[in-house]
Amino acid sequence: MNSDTVLSVAVAGAGRMGRHHARIYAGEPDCRLVGVCDPDLPRARALAGEFHCPAFASVDDLFAAGILPRAATIATPTIYHRELAEKFLERSVGVLIEKPLAPSLPDAQAIVDLARRYNCVLQVGHSERFNPVVVELNKYRLEPRFVEVHRISPMTFRSIDVGVVLDLMIHDIDIVHHFVRAPVQSVAAVGVCVIGQFEDIANARIVFANGCVANLTASRLALKTERRMRLFSPNAYVSVDYHKKAGVVIRKTANEQQLEMVRRKVASGEVAELTDLNYSQLVQYEPLSVQDREPLLVEIKSFLHAVRTGAVPEVTGADGCFSVDVAARITASIAAHERKTRSFV
Repeated sequence: MNSDTVLSVAVAGAGRMGRHHARIYAGEPDCRLVGVCDPDLPRARALAGEFHCPAFASVDDLFAAGILPRAATIATPTIYHRELAEKFLERSVGVLIEKPLAPSLPDAQAIVDLARRYNCVLQVGHSERFNPVVVELNKYRLEPRFVEVHRISPMTFRSIDVGVVLDLMIHDIDIVHHFVRAPVQSVAAVGVCVIGQFEDIANARIVFANGCVANLTASRLALKTERRMRLFSPNAYVSVDYHKKAGVVIRKTANEQQLEMVRRKVASGEVAELTDLNYSQLVQYEPLSVQDREPLLVEIKSFLHAVRTGAVPEVTGADGCFSVDVAARITASIAAHERKTRSFV
């Protein structure tokens, strides 16, 4: 392949997510992984050795070695995102920053402003946006009125520098906003710190300006993994399992004849009780036609395309800011609820 078409990329962070990014970059024929950076140099060297590239203790060392990639992933603890983003963006390097974009809205906005100033691609790593079930749902004209999400899993002891809202629930904040596309009117939440200093279990009720209500539950103390969304709109009901990459849709237009038949049977007395009807035979389920692809692979391909062409990323800095802002409002509501609860003890 012509070297002019090969995109040089680097990865900051040699942890679990950094390893996945390095693996995918190394496997892309039109990419060249030019460095892995991590303060834990032995860990960086182990990862770099696996994918045949240099290892560095810092991004500064990468630059000092004369290596200037065109694109980079930042997969470090959230508190370092802004600092590392500044180092890359000031050198006109496009960045893919793992979720959440930053630990606070001012930090997130500063990253967005810097990307705009240097005309760089900034994509936020909300990989669930690239889950095949979400990609398929994009084909439907959904107008959500109520959304219910459960995202629970056992404790992995990763991302313990943030609570479950910024660790897990932020995926669903992004997905719900992606479909609702309206400002948030109010947030009410409750959360509990069980093991660490941040909340391990949280529930949030988000009311949007267009009237849609979302009820989000996240836990990293469950005994099983469950990632489900149920979405209700005037024209369809959707149930998806992110973990299994599967889902069904019940569309109003596909069931009008069955509903009319039920009305006639009830009105004529042919059916005395609605419980006598077989619901599964009356309602037409439409399984989602899902192409099983790795969400992170699709996400990275989207990012590389944006770097090459200057296209707007699928998940923009503004999207990342929205999620950080709502997450902050949720954690503030959790804190307020905790103070109120303690006042009654």
